[in-house]
Amino acid sequence: MLLLSHFLLQFLVLCWHFFLCVDCQEVSPFAMQYKVLEEVPSGTVIGKLSEDFGWEERSEPVETFQQLHFPKELPVRVGSGDGLLSTAGRLDRERLCRHTDPCLFSFDVLAAIHLALIHVEIQVLDINDHAPQFPKPELELEISESASLRTRIPLDRALDPDTGSNALCSYSLSPSDHFALDVISGSDGTKHAELVVVKEVDRELHSCFVLVLTAFDHGESPKSGTTLLRVIVLDSNDNSPMFAESSLTVEIWEDALPGTILINLTATDPDQGPNGEIEYSLSKHASLEVLNMFSIEAKTGSVVLRRPLDYEENHTYEVDVQARDLGANPIPAHCKILIKVLDVNDNAPDVHITWAAQVPVLSEALPKDSFVALVTVSDPDSGNNGQVHCYLSQGLEHFKLKRTNRYTYMLLTNAILDRERWAEYNLILMVQDNGNRSLAARKHLTICISDVNDNPPLFERITYDVTIAENNVPPSYLITVKAHDADLDFNGKVSYSIQDFLVSDLVSIDSKTGEIFALRAFDYEQMTSLEFLVTAEDGGHPKLVSNVSVRVSLLDRNDNSPVIMQPVLVGGKARIIVLVNAQTGCLWLSLGNDSPQGTAVTTMTPTLNSNVSLLFTIAASDADSGMNGALHYDILSGNDTNLFLIDPLSGQVFINSSNASSLIGSEWELEVLVKDQGNSPLQAKALVQLSFRNHLDQLTNSAQEAQMLSSSMVTVICLAVLLGTFLLILALIMSICKREKKDNMAYNCREAEDAHRHQQLKKPHKHIQKTDIYLVPVLRNRQASQSEAEQVRSCEEALLKESAWDDPLQTSFHLTPTLYRTLRNQKGPAEQKDAFNLPAIQCRPFHPHRLRNASKESSSLQDAQTHSKSLENPQLKPLGDQNCDLSLPTTHPSDMTLKRQRIAEPDVGPREAHAHQHLLRSLVRLSMVALAEQDPTGELAMESPPVQSAGTCQGISGAVRAPKSPPPD
Repeated sequence: MLLLSHFLLQFLVLCWHFFLCVDCQEVSPFAMQYKVLEEVPSGTVIGKLSEDFGWEERSEPVETFQQLHFPKELPVRVGSGDGLLSTAGRLDRERLCRHTDPCLFSFDVLAAIHLALIHVEIQVLDINDHAPQFPKPELELEISESASLRTRIPLDRALDPDTGSNALCSYSLSPSDHFALDVISGSDGTKHAELVVVKEVDRELHSCFVLVLTAFDHGESPKSGTTLLRVIVLDSNDNSPMFAESSLTVEIWEDALPGTILINLTATDPDQGPNGEIEYSLSKHASLEVLNMFSIEAKTGSVVLRRPLDYEENHTYEVDVQARDLGANPIPAHCKILIKVLDVNDNAPDVHITWAAQVPVLSEALPKDSFVALVTVSDPDSGNNGQVHCYLSQGLEHFKLKRTNRYTYMLLTNAILDRERWAEYNLILMVQDNGNRSLAARKHLTICISDVNDNPPLFERITYDVTIAENNVPPSYLITVKAHDADLDFNGKVSYSIQDFLVSDLVSIDSKTGEIFALRAFDYEQMTSLEFLVTAEDGGHPKLVSNVSVRVSLLDRNDNSPVIMQPVLVGGKARIIVLVNAQTGCLWLSLGNDSPQGTAVTTMTPTLNSNVSLLFTIAASDADSGMNGALHYDILSGNDTNLFLIDPLSGQVFINSSNASSLIGSEWELEVLVKDQGNSPLQAKALVQLSFRNHLDQLTNSAQEAQMLSSSMVTVICLAVLLGTFLLILALIMSICKREKKDNMAYNCREAEDAHRHQQLKKPHKHIQKTDIYLVPVLRNRQASQSEAEQVRSCEEALLKESAWDDPLQTSFHLTPTLYRTLRNQKGPAEQKDAFNLPAIQCRPFHPHRLRNASKESSSLQDAQTHSKSLENPQLKPLGDQNCDLSLPTTHPSDMTLKRQRIAEPDVGPREAHAHQHLLRSLVRLSMVALAEQDPTGELAMESPPVQSAGTCQGISGAVRAPKSPPPD
């Protein structure tokens, strides 16, 4: 039991460690990409992590998926049970990714049950939900009537926040004879339009031109935006300023200070005086962002930075600068400047820690490579400035980092944690980018180690033994068990219980103190000891338990009195009849209250000496044990003459006399005492009445009583007689029904012969010899002549002499007068003369041989009789010579017999072997005649054809001795 408890304890500890391993094993990284269109309704399903990874969903509500790091601006939620990704608000790509394409968002999801860290990346796809839009709905332009052909006037660019084909792709201008439109693509892929003079204008003819500029995108549902161009024709100015290049590209570091000159623009005008003086300005159509970020010196044309740049907010700016002279009706010249902001490593990496649990507390039982936290780093800089790496500068012994993707690391355990050595770990996490001027970030991590329930309660003893006397007063204190648990708090709080329900009504235990009490009074006679298991379990999860065996031994008390079993007492008394042989004085068997009458008696044999004989035995029992159950026998009274002796240990009572004939007719009353030998002895008394009688008188009375049948015996005999009578009547009824059934059956001689032949073929082949057949002629029911009688008698004597050594089975066939008259009446007067011709029978000498099974052959002949119908009454013919040779004449074809007649042949040569078969057929025919005697006037007898036989032999009976057939296998 102790080994079993120890094994159970180890098993529970292993299960607890396995639970911890499953909960915090090494997490495998995975990546999953999804795409979703912008502007989809809230609640739209983006994907399902459980289905995409082929994980079965759990029916119970379990938090399988945990979102570790999520961008705040992305309105997407993750289902904790099945990992369902769905929108939680409006998805506006233009707001989420104003300057970036493609629009990507990434976050991490921890599948704790499946031990997987999933890096989810969602791309928001653009739809054509915005039309190109110009800065102003109407644009006013000025042009001199002296403007030369191919003069270009830059137009404001239409803006379309969509991307790809949904963004701006082309411009168109309303039809005009004087102006055309030219679309120019910038180095960054942007397009802007310029108005080109294709025909000279004349202010006197057209002082103003109104045109419509349209911008188109190439989305699935193309959208467009328009602005109204109002071109005003001014009086001729000889020359207008001109830039060397109509478009320029300028690069500037994002860390440039305000006041930095980006570029100095120069425009030339060949005119003199005011007409040659040039003034620079930003286009009045420039956006507010450009006007706030940049400025230009009117005299020098220097473009100056007004505010600090931020590459992370805007990568490029487009500035439209115009130059005009100070003459009358100036015609401005335009120059587009594309300002590119160069990234500077001005942002230190950022680190974000997402713990696997709500608080950074780890279990001391975590195995190596267990997942602790997800470290997410970020750097808004570009290129090498935005590439970062993360490492631990302290805590390498017990923790490590594992990179899963560009911006994500997993913090894992690198060794087994021990709360007893370190209850708290302090880690320093370093994050550094790869810029020329590398920037780094440091983060302090504090991890607390929690206690786990890895220590089961341990008892102070291996086993507990206690002894208590029976008949205790419940509740009785038995013993106190004590167990200790090295864990803390609830993990170390021990409670006690008894799990065996079989003893739940016998003992109880205090769950807090371990005190064990007896709930009922014990009885030593019912049980001598009690053993059960006490379980100590802590309050941890899962609970750890240990068991200890408690054995309660009971002490016997003398609480049971002796009980006299023999002789059987009736009302505290027992009557014993002692049979005495009056002649010898010997004792016979004593008959007590429980001795059945008629029991055989024997003479008692003396056991102590020649003068002392065993009379009877007092048999008593005591349920107590030890001395409390040891019995002592004694005779209290009735033995004044010391005629009787008793063995105090065995209880045997002896008579102190060698001749008890003088005691016949006397009666004695002995008071017997039986007591135990306990400290407070308990006793039992019995009054034994002894009656001495003559054994002859007792045997006579027993015989008379034996002649009287009890009521139960009479009932059994009556039932047996009734049952036998019923069975006899039933057998008689069945016999009558069977006979009537046989009489009603139609008989055909040839069919019977064929059936008999097939039946004989199925039996084992028997070799029948001639000597096995003999005939016994018998004459009945008629007065035969003296010669006939002598012939028959001589034939019988010859046969009997030859077979005197054996007693063969004989079967006689009798032709009574009634049968004869019945058969004769079936023929006409002309036919009665030759109606009955018996076949010739030749008496052959009988040769003795081994006894055959005659009974079977006799039964076969009887079967043949039962299958026969009726025969014609044969005519009796005078017997032949003294040798009983009867000839078998041929019959007329019209007189058909029961069997096909064969020509008689002499018994010589090879045909002699068939002679006995022919004789058997003749005997069968005779049996048919005998059967017809039972019902001379029956229907079957009337319809049977006549049987003609040659020779006369009235009442000839044949007996066949066939060889014994071997017993069936």
